[in-house]
Amino acid sequence: MGSVSHIAHETRHAKRRNAISIETSGHTINLDIVDTPGLATKIDFHDFMEQGMSDSESKKRSKEATEGVIEAVKWLDDLDGVILVMDSTENPYTQVNVTVIGNMEARNLPLLIVANKVDLPDADPSVIKEAFPQHPMVPVSALEGVGMDSFYEALAKQFG
Repeated sequence: MGSVSHIAHETRHAKRRNAISIETSGHTINLDIVDTPGLATKIDFHDFMEQGMSDSESKKRSKEATEGVIEAVKWLDDLDGVILVMDSTENPYTQVNVTVIGNMEARNLPLLIVANKVDLPDADPSVIKEAFPQHPMVPVSALEGVGMDSFYEALAKQFG
């Protein structure tokens, strides 16, 4: 729901869409979707400066990103399930991924892992599946639309 950017923490506030209806394989699932800022364990204004932002803009962005992470954590109390999108070109064993999945498990929330960016040469969604075999995982390319039917079927199965 948010814009796509190469700059981390571009989404700084949760966005909600209600009454989304998805039909797949004869099933219909109705969802309210909350797109939250990405959770992070470290937000450093210097990282924004490396993107060419001024000192003051970097500090402002860092503050907004931190507030967004806090907002995202608060949403966890009002969710019935989570779709966790991971980059299939990156190592899934990050502090953030492990923390988020641990929180979902502690809350007994259904979780669907989406291994995104399978269109890229370095993609290896099997590494994500091996890292978190206790949860269903579906490989997709959001950019290319690859795997979207499988994603919708997994949604219906996990949350329907």
